[in-house]
Amino acid sequence: MDAKAFELSLEQQFQLQCLQKEFQDLERDQVIDYLVETMQQIMARDNLIRDLMKNELF
Repeated sequence: MDAKAFELSLEQQFQLQCLQKEFQDLERDQVIDYLVETMQQIMARDNLIRDLMKNELF
Protein backbone atom coordinates (compact mmCIF):
# COMPACT_ATOMS: atom_id res chain seq x y z
CA MET A 1 0.00 0.00 0.00
CA ASP A 2 1.21 3.49 -0.85
CA ALA A 3 2.46 5.42 2.19
CA LYS A 4 0.75 8.55 0.86
CA ALA A 5 -2.61 6.85 1.41
CA PHE A 6 -2.11 7.51 5.13
CA GLU A 7 -1.35 11.21 4.74
CA LEU A 8 -4.04 13.75 5.52
CA SER A 9 -5.30 16.10 2.85
CA LEU A 10 -5.03 19.85 3.37
CA GLU A 11 -8.74 19.96 4.14
CA GLN A 12 -8.35 17.24 6.80
CA GLN A 13 -5.39 19.07 8.34
CA PHE A 14 -7.49 22.23 8.51
CA GLN A 15 -10.37 20.34 10.15
CA LEU A 16 -7.97 19.01 12.77
CA GLN A 17 -6.70 22.51 13.52
CA CYS A 18 -10.28 23.73 13.94
CA LEU A 19 -11.06 20.86 16.32
CA GLN A 20 -7.92 21.55 18.31
CA LYS A 21 -8.96 25.18 18.79
CA GLU A 22 -12.48 24.10 19.75
CA PHE A 23 -11.19 21.58 22.30
CA GLN A 24 -9.07 24.19 24.04
CA ASP A 25 -12.28 25.81 25.31
CA LEU A 26 -13.90 22.57 26.51
CA GLU A 27 -13.78 21.00 29.93
CA ARG A 28 -11.88 17.73 30.33
CA ASP A 29 -15.10 15.69 30.71
CA GLN A 30 -16.51 17.19 27.51
CA VAL A 31 -13.37 16.21 25.59
CA ILE A 32 -13.54 12.66 26.99
CA ASP A 33 -17.22 12.37 25.98
CA TYR A 34 -16.37 13.57 22.47
CA LEU A 35 -13.48 11.10 22.23
CA VAL A 36 -15.66 8.16 23.33
CA GLU A 37 -18.40 9.13 20.86
CA THR A 38 -15.84 9.45 18.06
CA MET A 39 -14.34 6.03 18.85
CA GLN A 40 -17.83 4.49 18.81
CA GLN A 41 -18.47 5.98 15.37
CA ILE A 42 -15.10 4.71 14.08
CA MET A 43 -15.85 1.21 15.38
CA ALA A 44 -19.31 1.24 13.76
CA ARG A 45 -17.72 2.37 10.48
CA ASP A 46 -15.15 -0.43 10.71
CA ASN A 47 -17.93 -2.95 11.29
CA LEU A 48 -19.83 -1.64 8.28
CA ILE A 49 -16.75 -1.82 6.06
CA ARG A 50 -15.97 -5.34 7.29
CA ASP A 51 -19.57 -6.43 6.58
CA LEU A 52 -19.54 -4.87 3.11
CA MET A 53 -16.23 -6.54 2.26
CA LYS A 54 -17.47 -9.90 3.53
CA ASN A 55 -20.62 -9.65 1.41
CA GLU A 56 -18.62 -8.65 -1.67
CA LEU A 57 -16.24 -11.58 -1.35
CA PHE A 58 -18.92 -14.26 -1.17
